[in-house]
Order: sequence, then C-alpha cells, then structure tokens
Amino acid sequence: MSGTERAPAAGDNHHLSHTRGDSVSSLNAASSTSTTRPFEMRDFVTVDTIGEGSYSSVREVFLANKPTERYALKIMDKSHIVREGKARYVATERALLAGRLADCDCVAALRFTFQDTYSLYLGMELCTGGDLYSQLKRSEGEVMTEEKAVFYVSEVTRAVQQCHARGIVHRDVKPENVLIDSTGHVKLCDFGSALDLQPVMTSVLTAIAEQAVKKDAKHKKNRCASFVGTAEYVAPEILEGCAETTTAVDLWSIGVMTFQLLTGRVPFKDKTEYLTMQAVLKGKYVYPPEANVSSAAKDFIDKLLVREPKKRLGFEDEASIRSHPFFASVSDWSTLRARKAPSVLTATGVGSDATVSESESESDTDDDEEWRARVNAATAALDAL
Repeated sequence: MSGTERAPAAGDNHHLSHTRGDSVSSLNAASSTSTTRPFEMRDFVTVDTIGEGSYSSVREVFLANKPTERYALKIMDKSHIVREGKARYVATERALLAGRLADCDCVAALRFTFQDTYSLYLGMELCTGGDLYSQLKRSEGEVMTEEKAVFYVSEVTRAVQQCHARGIVHRDVKPENVLIDSTGHVKLCDFGSALDLQPVMTSVLTAIAEQAVKKDAKHKKNRCASFVGTAEYVAPEILEGCAETTTAVDLWSIGVMTFQLLTGRVPFKDKTEYLTMQAVLKGKYVYPPEANVSSAAKDFIDKLLVREPKKRLGFEDEASIRSHPFFASVSDWSTLRARKAPSVLTATGVGSDATVSESESESDTDDDEEWRARVNAATAALDAL
C-alpha cells in the first residue's frame, strides 16, 4: 500500500488516490482543501479501542474536521507482520476487500488505506452494533431464542455464499467475525485468514508475499497444510492437513456457530487448543439437556457438522441449505436485509445491559466538553499544517 488508497465501488475505475479532508464515504466529491497528501495517524481522533489482536488493533476514529463520519481503523504492526510471515494474509485481505468483495452488502466495507514507518492502516466501515459474540453474551442466559438465531444465521449464510460465489473461502467464520451494522444487520469481517480460489497479482506486496510462500515451501515439502482459523470452529479436514480446502469449511463453521447461539457453548471444546482440535477430529458432540433446541435446528446443525466435506448441507447445492426447515420463517432470501432486525443489546454500565432504541443509538456526543475539546485541538493542528 502506497500513500492513501480507498476501495473502489463496483465499476469505479478511478485512481485510488485521496485528498486530505475529503469525505471518505463520498470520495468523488470536491476536496475541501487544496492540499493533497496521504493520510497520517494525526489526522484522526480516536474515540475508543474496539478490538485487539496478536499483531493489530482496531479503533473507532474520525477525521478531525468530519466528526460525524466514524470509521473502524485497523492498525497492523509491520515488524510483527514481517517477523511472523503474515504479509501474504495482509495482502490477501486488502486485495479482496478492495476488489471482489467491494460490492458485497454483507461484508464490512474498506473505505481507505495508508501506511507509515511502523504500521499499515485499513479504514473500515464502522459497525456500531458490535459483534455477534457480544450480542450472545448479553442475551438472557447467554443464549439466543431460535427466532433471533435464525435471523443472524440466515444473514451469515447469505454472506458466506456471496463470498463463495466470488471464489473466496473465509476460513474463520465465528461470532466475533460477524459484525452488526447501524441497521442491526450482519456484516462479515476479518478476511486475514481467507483463501482466494482465484488469486491474481495485484500489488508489489502480493508479489513479495507469493515469493515468500514459494521460498518457504522449499523447506516444508512434507507439510501438506497449515492450521488457519480458530480451533473451536475449524473444520476437521483442515486439521487433518492434506485435504484440499473447499467452501465446505465455512459450512462447518456455520454449524458450530448455530450450535453456540442456541446453547451458549461450542460443540467442541477442551482444556487446551490441542485437545479441542482432537475433539473436533472425533466429531462427537452433545446438546445440553437444558437447551431449548428444536428438532429442525438440530437437524440443520447435524447436517453441517458432517465429517465428509462434500456431504455437508449446502455444498453440492447451495439452495438446499436455504430450503432447510430451520429457515422456514425466511420467505424471501433476496430481501433479507429489508427485514426488521432484532434490537441490539449494548452495555450501559459496569455489568449492565440495555436495549438501545433507534433514536438513542443515533444520538451524538456533541455535548461532551472533553470530546469537543479533542476535536477542536485536532482541527487546529490540521489548520496549522
């Protein structure tokens, strides 16, 4: 990534450049300043840190002169990326979000990118409802009603099928990677583990990453595959190593996630990651007796948690998963995002939860003097440049 870039909209062939002060959500608008330069971290005001990873963090930010436009800024440490050999994953995520996934309404959108000496930055669409895991933990008894689970699983299924239609296997579908946008609908995120079934050289970074992979392969000829994803959600064929990765791995993960939403726990879990993987390979799971899981839901889960990838529901015929009785209440898959979404649960104090109304969720913090002071200071710094 060189300078500041943004993800093109479908059919957009403009150069991926950006003028400081432009609205990132409407980049074709005229610039509000005459100075053109790449974004820098000092251009942004940080509202909060909303996620932490092994080599990245995610912050809610806004441009100092446009405080009403919020973004999720993913900050990735370059030294860690190089040291841990993550360049290929970073390059793949950026290329997919800026390319084939740019027109997906159920994928968190990439708005812009930039870099500095130490970090790479991805400016993402901010999903104000948090992630699905948080919604689960805030639900009564830390389980969801089947009606609510059907809503979210149907949208995740549609998102995954959109990815598959574009030759992309997510490989890490789990509640933490399912975001809830401002309308209460699903946005799939974190494509760092994704497998591109139709790879194309798109940048110098990608080329370097591919060369690194080839060089590494010379020293690992006997290694069939590496573990990618999260142990509790990973499909058994990935753990077995030599099996070809297909779209079926995401179907397995949907089965695990559905089980979790309805029971409050994952079907495969043990004291260590290694033991959890062994449990996945054994494939045995039990529905908690206290869980209220319908026969249709159990049949749906059981047909996804099948050891043989090609026999999983929806693999040979994607329509078969949509027509399963578990989704009987879904009358029209083409209008999923037009449905009324469940209320979003959010913490309002230590250990407390509340349902946020539409008017409350859209309110701003303009009356917060400290917040306004930070905006004014950042704006003054920009004006002084």
